[in-house]
Parts: sequence; structure tokens; C-alpha cells
Amino acid sequence: MADREHLNSIFSNLLKNAIQSIPPGRMGEIRIALSADDSHVRVRFIDNGTGIPDELIPKMFTPNFTTKSSGMGLGLSIVKRYVEGAGGKIWFTTEQDKGTVFTVEFPLLFAV
Repeated sequence: MADREHLNSIFSNLLKNAIQSIPPGRMGEIRIALSADDSHVRVRFIDNGTGIPDELIPKMFTPNFTTKSSGMGLGLSIVKRYVEGAGGKIWFTTEQDKGTVFTVEFPLLFAV
């Protein structure tokens, strides 16, 4: 189970990345969508940013990998560790110049 501090870190990192993906001059849009079924809850972070280039996709959860001029490249690797430590999964879909969707899925601890 993810604790409050880990959930805060997961969601704030994903939101920050979504904000930073929107280039200057573009009318940015970020949506957060929540859904659940009988066994899982999903949170999706949807942006209309630049998307992730194909060559960077395999590196996105690698520690110390960053595309930014500042930072240490730990955000997504920590997010992945926290999500998986809570029994969850994280993945993304992306389209160049259209945006990215990060999905975090956690198992439900009780029936809905």
C-alpha cells in the first residue's frame, strides 16, 4: 500500500512533468482522470505537450536520465519505485507533438 508521502511524490512528479512538457506559446491542457473497476484504481495524467521522442521512450524510468537542463533525472525512477512498491503499475503512451498520458494503477484493498 502506498503511504500519503509516496502518493504525494508520485502525483506531484507526474503533474510537474506534464506542466513542463507544454512548450511556450502553446495553450496547455492537463487533465487528471480517475477510474476504477472491481480490483484496481487508475489515475491518468493527460497533457497536450511535446510528447516523448521514440529514442527516449526506453530510458524514461532510468535513474539519472533527464532531458532537462536542471535536475538529476530521478523523478520518474522514484515514481516507478513507489508505484511498484505499493503493488501497482505505471505506463505511458505518447504521440510526438500531441502529448503524453501517464497511467498509474493500484490494486484496490477493498471491494467497490
